[in-house]
Amino acid sequence: LLEVADILEKATQSVPKEEIRDDNPHLKTLYQALLMTEAQIQKVFTKHGLLRLDPLGAKFDPYEHEALFHTPVEGKEPGTVALVNKVGYKLHGRTLRPALVGVVKEA
Repeated sequence: LLEVADILEKATQSVPKEEIRDDNPHLKTLYQALLMTEAQIQKVFTKHGLLRLDPLGAKFDPYEHEALFHTPVEGKEPGTVALVNKVGYKLHGRTLRPALVGVVKEA
């Protein structure tokens, strides 16, 4: 089900916000249905002890994150998460799937 949650998230992120208008009711309704479905699946996950890890801006933790790359980012502290490619999940406090992230390195 984690992959289903990922697909729902990608689907909602892919819709341009300026296209969600009252004069485009089909897209607006579809977008709202995707958001409700995504919220419901996260609610069920939480009910069963599955928590979403979205570590953007957090300190890199090798127990919760998997670094895909390191990049210099001006104004950000080295060792922090600069980009989240895929969110992670914890089940009852244990990492089920690490978040796939890009980490800030020194310039």
